[in-house]
Amino acid sequence: MKTREDLTGLTRAYWASRAVLTAVELGVFEALGKRRLGAAVLARRVGADPRALTLLLDALAGLGVLVKHRASWSVAPALRPFLAEGPESALGMLRHHARLWRAWSGLTDSVRTGRRVVVEHGSGFRRGPEAARAFTLAMRDGARRLAPGVAEEVPLRGCRRLLDLGGGPGTYAAAFARRYPGLRVTVVDLPDVVAVGKELTAAERDVRGRISWCAADLDTDPLPPGADAAFLSHVIHSQTEAQVRALFGKVAAALVPGGVLVVRDFFLEPDRVRPPSASLFALNMLVNTEGGRTYTAAEVVAWLKEAGFRSAVRRRSRAVPDTGYVIARTPR
Repeated sequence: MKTREDLTGLTRAYWASRAVLTAVELGVFEALGKRRLGAAVLARRVGADPRALTLLLDALAGLGVLVKHRASWSVAPALRPFLAEGPESALGMLRHHARLWRAWSGLTDSVRTGRRVVVEHGSGFRRGPEAARAFTLAMRDGARRLAPGVAEEVPLRGCRRLLDLGGGPGTYAAAFARRYPGLRVTVVDLPDVVAVGKELTAAERDVRGRISWCAADLDTDPLPPGADAAFLSHVIHSQTEAQVRALFGKVAAALVPGGVLVVRDFFLEPDRVRPPSASLFALNMLVNTEGGRTYTAAEVVAWLKEAGFRSAVRRRSRAVPDTGYVIARTPR
């Protein structure tokens, strides 16, 4: 960032994202599907003002999200798989980002007070049937293309039973089951999330017989004992330091001697500035949780050793460069 234009351009970057998110909230992309529609017809279908919708459609065409054909618009062909329901859909994640927008609008007050101010968000993403479904579908959208690469990187050879803690839609559970044919996976998550996850993994016909479910709150409920591995992916950033340390102790107690824990998350470098994706995600946790943030790998290693783990080491991810792993074992 070197010039005035760099700075002002950064501060108006939300214009484009807000245009896309408004189209998501209105249901514009589902209404268009593979069709070309004029503004009047589309406005009736999505419940919008034709003049205002025309301005939105033109802006989206300018961004390359839509294509304009004189007085009608269609979804850009390359984006159609991502803007319709299906195996490549990004709609769940885009709807999640629309909800995050409302939480981020309270950032100024959150920085002033030290607390999230939009009560409907944060832990509420996962509590209650409607919120749990929306959140779990978003997590499924985010994980589908990443899970095979993550499963290749996580060292579970020789493990027979894995706890996927906060495993949501079961996407990573299915990927691990495919990667390791002798592995059985138990997904542990909140009851409303488990209900959605069971529904989603019903389609995983090749591995669903090796995936089971445990409805539990990671903060307050005991974990199923006797596993020789645990996977904790993108959970600790939503927790306070005290919650993270308590959870590590609970996992250590649940694993058999010599069991492995893989913690996957956005890890900050020691300066807590880099990578910017992780320092920005800390703000996302400020406006969405009661005390979550992103942590450094060194903090996580120290807390794991405090909880009784041994040989805790950091490993960077090639499959998802913005994230990494801390891998630790319980004593034999």
